[in-house]
Amino acid sequence: MRRVIRQKLVDYEVYIANDGTEFDNEQECIHHDKIYEGSRKVCETCGGSGYVNHRTQRYFDGGMYGDHQWHDRETSDECPTCKGKGYLEKKISWE
Repeated sequence: MRRVIRQKLVDYEVYIANDGTEFDNEQECIHHDKIYEGSRKVCETCGGSGYVNHRTQRYFDGGMYGDHQWHDRETSDECPTCKGKGYLEKKISWE
């Protein structure tokens, strides 16, 4: 028996932003470019998550065939400022 080490070359697609940062996802690259050029900013209300009022709800599973225990459920409300997107678009209006 012989053990041989060989090298494989694999082609993969990357997206390069205007500042040189590489991304695997096209939408993340577009988001980064828009933040970098100033036409988009991270929502200050939710911090970019898209959700506010994070809380834990406790409920009891007391069904006929349930496990009869208390469970925790994480819930959040959609951010009213960014409508759940996590960012705000720059908007210029003419009056």
